[in-house]
Amino acid sequence: ILGQKKLITLLKELIRSPFGGKTFEQNDNTAGMCVFTGSDSVDELSHELGVKLLEASGESLHFGTKQGSREIFAACGISHPAGTPSLEDEDLLTYGDSSEHGGKVYWAYNHRYIRSSHNLAIGIARLIVRGIRPRKWVVKLNQGFSGKGNASIDLQHIQRRFAECQVGDLEEATFRLAKLIEKELATNLKCEDPKMTWLDTPGQVGFRTQIQRLGVIAEVFIEGEVPTSPSIQAVVEANDVCIVSTHEQVLAGQVYSGCRNPCNPAYRASIMEAGLKVGKFLAAHGVRGGHFSVDFLASKQPESGSWDVYAVEVNLRQGGTTHPQATMALLCGGSICSDGLFRTNDGELRCYVATDCHYSENLKGCTEKSLVDALERKSSNPEARKIRWNKADRIGVVFHLFKFISTGRIGFTAIGRTVEESQTLFNDTVKFLDSFRGCYASQYDSSTVPAG
Repeated sequence: ILGQKKLITLLKELIRSPFGGKTFEQNDNTAGMCVFTGSDSVDELSHELGVKLLEASGESLHFGTKQGSREIFAACGISHPAGTPSLEDEDLLTYGDSSEHGGKVYWAYNHRYIRSSHNLAIGIARLIVRGIRPRKWVVKLNQGFSGKGNASIDLQHIQRRFAECQVGDLEEATFRLAKLIEKELATNLKCEDPKMTWLDTPGQVGFRTQIQRLGVIAEVFIEGEVPTSPSIQAVVEANDVCIVSTHEQVLAGQVYSGCRNPCNPAYRASIMEAGLKVGKFLAAHGVRGGHFSVDFLASKQPESGSWDVYAVEVNLRQGGTTHPQATMALLCGGSICSDGLFRTNDGELRCYVATDCHYSENLKGCTEKSLVDALERKSSNPEARKIRWNKADRIGVVFHLFKFISTGRIGFTAIGRTVEESQTLFNDTVKFLDSFRGCYASQYDSSTVPAG
C-alpha cells in the first residue's frame, strides 16, 4: 500500500469525506486504523494517512515477544516458569546480523536475544546446574502465532547423568553439559508445527535459522494433575487498562484451537489482577493503545486442590480470542463486569465457546451459500434449528472463516447464558457440520449424477 501513491491519495480522500453530515474536522478528526498486529510499516501507513493507529506501534513489538514477556513478568512480580534468558544470562544475548540472511533486515535484529543453539544450550545448562531439572523443556521462538513457533525437548537422561556425577568446577561442568544439550537440540527437538524441521529444507526455513532471526527462549514445561491454559484479553487506551474477557484456551498440544469464556472462577480474579499489572507496565513503557492478552498455565495440586498459576506469554496484538469476544459484544450488547463475567445491557449473563479450526470431510467442496441455506428458517434440518442464531434471545451460533469452507474448515462461536449451554450449542454444531450433506444439493439432483 505504501508504494501505491494513487491508492494513498484515494484513502485520504475517503477518510476526510463527510460522515454523518459532518466534515472530518467537525468529527474531531476521529479516524483510526484497526490492524491485527502493529509493525513499522503499519506505523508509517498510519502516519501517511494522518489517522490514529488503534493497536500497539512497531516500536513496542519487543514486549510481545517471548523474551519481552518474561521481562514484564519479572518486573511486575508475576509468577512465571523458570527459564532462559534470565538476569544472569546477559552474556548470551546478541543483536541480529543481516549479513547472515542475504542482507535482509528483520525488526528483531534491533534487540538483544539468544540467537544460537550454542547459547540456548548454555542457558539451559546453567539452570540444570542450579538444580532445575524438569521432565521436559519448552523451546519458543520469540515470535510465533497459535503456538506454532514452539517446540519441546526431553533432557531427563542428561539431567540424571549430571546428578549422578561428581561436580568439581561448575563452569567447566556447565560447558560440558551445554555441549550435550546442543547435540540434543539438533536431533531430538520436537516442533509443534509438523512442517518445521531443525535445518532448512527447500521452501521451508528451519528452526535453527529462525532462532538466528527471531531469537529464542527455553522454559520449564509446567505439568500437573489437571493442567489448563487460561488467558485474559485486555485493551490499553492512553494510560487506562480495561480487561475485556477471560478464557480457557483449548489447545492441541501447544497450538491454539479455540476457547471457552469465562475461565475457571478458581483463578479468574488472580489472572485478571496479573493482566492489569501487565497493562499498566505496557502503558508506562510507551504502549498508548491496542489489544493485548496474557496466557497462563494453571496446575491443580492433588492434595490441597489449590491451583498454581504461571504467566507464560504476552501477545501484543489481536488474537484468536479477539473475534469471539467482539462477536458476542456486538450481537448481545454489554460488557465484562468486575467479577470477570459478561453481562448484557439488561443484566443477563452471556458466555461462549469458540473455535477457528473445526474440520469436517463433509464440508469439503461446499460453498458458503450451501451452509447458509441449511441454516435458514426454511430448513427442515432439526440440528440446524437447534443452533441457528436467535436474535430475540441473543443465543445461538455465529459462523466465520467462510472462505475456507471448501477445504473442509470453518470457525464458529456458540453463545449461551451459561458455559454449559454454550458447550451444548457448540457440540450440537459439531454434530450438524459432521453430518452435513448439503454441499451439492443446489448443483445436482441425485438421479442425474453419473455412476462411478
